[in-house]
Amino acid sequence: MADNLFDPSRLYEALRQQGLLPKVANFTPAGEAHGLFNSAVNRITAEMPTKTKLLPEYNTNTLAHEMTHAVQNNLLRDTAYRIQKKVEQGEPVSDQERQFLRASEQMFANSFARVGNYDSAQHSKDLKAYKDQVRSQYTGTNKDYGSYRTKPDEAQAFGVGNMSVPFSAMGNQVNPHLDPSMATEFDILLSMYQKLPESLRASSAAAKQEQIARERKTSQDVYLPMANDLFADPFKYSIK
Repeated sequence: MADNLFDPSRLYEALRQQGLLPKVANFTPAGEAHGLFNSAVNRITAEMPTKTKLLPEYNTNTLAHEMTHAVQNNLLRDTAYRIQKKVEQGEPVSDQERQFLRASEQMFANSFARVGNYDSAQHSKDLKAYKDQVRSQYTGTNKDYGSYRTKPDEAQAFGVGNMSVPFSAMGNQVNPHLDPSMATEFDILLSMYQKLPESLRASSAAAKQEQIARERKTSQDVYLPMANDLFADPFKYSIK
């Protein structure tokens, strides 16, 4: 397995291009989590990787995981919903848009209603069987973690995070095939998104920006006042 299968700088660039970079509180959050993402206010809490850290790959892993959630919520899912609405309202939809919507329905299983003649039942069945196999390897106190670990959003985020660092930094993997598969799945969907018309991506991003701005005005998120804007690629110190 190759080290650094996924370049996490892609996450930063995709969000920067649409003006949807999250604010980041640069420390480890309280509790058991190494990082947290609040989708409502577009805020991440995670210790940033720096060249002065002894093992910056561990912070890179966590930040890439949370930035994946930002891409999922700010770019991919909202744009797919926008296309879905066009289909439901009978508006013209290009083949490229239909392909992106179908891929989103497949990869974010159960996040979308069925549209048109597309039926994701078989894909969902296959995906469930595969993830049940992984989940069954977590027993006892780890059983709940196994269920969380294999949710579609989390499986992608763990995959991207773990594939953004050297293989030696990943530790023992219950299923060594899951993370590379999920990182590849996410990479495909992000590439499809980036090939959509700029007008579609921009309109979806503008609506998301307004939604986040409204949420931030009334939010009681305890980490938001401590979070800062990202002005540079936080993954530049990642080990390549």
